[in-house]
Amino acid sequence: MSSRAGQTGKVYETGAAAVGAAGLSVRKRRTFPALGIFGMLVYLFLYLPLFVVVLFSFNNSKSAFSFSNLGVGWYEQVFANDKIITALGNSFLVSGVAVAVAVIIGTSGALFLNSVHFKGQSLFKAVANLPYVLPGIIVGVSLLLLLTNMGIKLSLGTVLIGHMTFTTAVVMFQVLARLQRLSPNLAKAAMDLGASPFKSFVYVTLPMIKRAIIGGALLAFTMSFDEIIITYFLTSTESTLPVFIYGSIRFGISPEIYAISTVVLLLSIVLIMIMARYTGTEDDKLIK
Repeated sequence: MSSRAGQTGKVYETGAAAVGAAGLSVRKRRTFPALGIFGMLVYLFLYLPLFVVVLFSFNNSKSAFSFSNLGVGWYEQVFANDKIITALGNSFLVSGVAVAVAVIIGTSGALFLNSVHFKGQSLFKAVANLPYVLPGIIVGVSLLLLLTNMGIKLSLGTVLIGHMTFTTAVVMFQVLARLQRLSPNLAKAAMDLGASPFKSFVYVTLPMIKRAIIGGALLAFTMSFDEIIITYFLTSTESTLPVFIYGSIRFGISPEIYAISTVVLLLSIVLIMIMARYTGTEDDKLIK
């Protein structure tokens, strides 16, 4: 009887200690509001400029701080400006072609690196990833010197070459990370059942890496569309939208810049949302 009472007392003591610890942790959380304030200030610092750009894009007044005349007049002027539309079209053209080539080369490179192991493979991966991790000014100057020494004139084609250097790396390592999580026995099992290597890739491997391909392509498109440093060194008279905006703000910020920046911001948000949808882990259900 006394042993049971002792065990019960220990249980009560343990429970009381747990409740006391929980209460202490709650009191500690309540006594540090500075952390939440600091977090709010960080988010305010990051997103307030974006809010200001969007707000000013609807201000039809000539004064930047007068909001008595709100409307979409600047958006109408943006889409009536041939220079802005041409620059926007160049951005879509360069980014679209760069991503299309990056998907083909990057996916092929990822399949090669995942299936073939050779000496110095880690070094090869590091070198292949350099255009993505190096500062854009280094990549831009290096490509500029290489292309000019080869006698290639600057144009949208040279800008496209510059964008393919880092978009290919983005897609390749996105797809490679997905391939390394898959079992190689899946494709082998398909070939044991009579499938050719091509059919094994189309019906087994591709469905399990398609989300990584789409997510990598969308990420690469977003990076290419917003790229300015490499583009600035490799462009000529035909500029993309980021270079056009940079050239315009050097002579003063026009309200049209607010409007086109808002359009680009909305496009980037949409692409990021789609990318988040296609970079999850739901493909793991296919191998369970």
